[in-house]
Amino acid sequence: MKKDQLLLVTLFLLSALSLSAQSDGPQRRFEGGLVAGFNMSQVDGDLLHGFHKIGVNAGGRVNAVLNERWRIGLELLFSQQGASRGRLDNPASQYDKIRLNFVEAPVLVHFQDWKIQATAGVSYGRLINYEVIDYTGEDATEQIPLRENLFSIVLGGTIFVSDNFGINIYWSKWLNNLRIGDTSTPTPVGGESGKFIGRNVTVRGVYMF
Repeated sequence: MKKDQLLLVTLFLLSALSLSAQSDGPQRRFEGGLVAGFNMSQVDGDLLHGFHKIGVNAGGRVNAVLNERWRIGLELLFSQQGASRGRLDNPASQYDKIRLNFVEAPVLVHFQDWKIQATAGVSYGRLINYEVIDYTGEDATEQIPLRENLFSIVLGGTIFVSDNFGINIYWSKWLNNLRIGDTSTPTPVGGESGKFIGRNVTVRGVYMF
């Protein structure tokens, strides 16, 4: 399964490069690019606060150029998300770390004016694997079943410092609860919601061909 997903990401990147190469010129209809950076993540519902979990966010993108200002784009990403305990977090939380590895496919609408690009869209994520470490340092992954499918809303923008290279910042929030279970039943620790709803701040470099 992991090999198939890696192959899919590789084929997507090659397709992005090919489309970009075939669309050179003033009337280009497609453009491809690469993105690489990091997520700062947290998960609401675990009593851990702050965007302490740092993970990779990297992959490729293809844009359909509608006109000078508007584009519709698709990205295919490897994205690491989750949560990590900070020094000032609630000591009652049963979690120390939550590590989540996704393949993500955001569908995005871009509006560009001069060197500023505003972006909004939705993303589908497929959970590849994950690890949950409890407050004692023990592996609690089997006790915390998670869904494989994730949907998110994405907002953000890019500042292009040259014709090809830009600095990209996104904010995203999960639209569905990743944790499997009956959220109406009591949780092990008071104050935990029984839901996992994540939020991310993503900082990346973008190179468009």
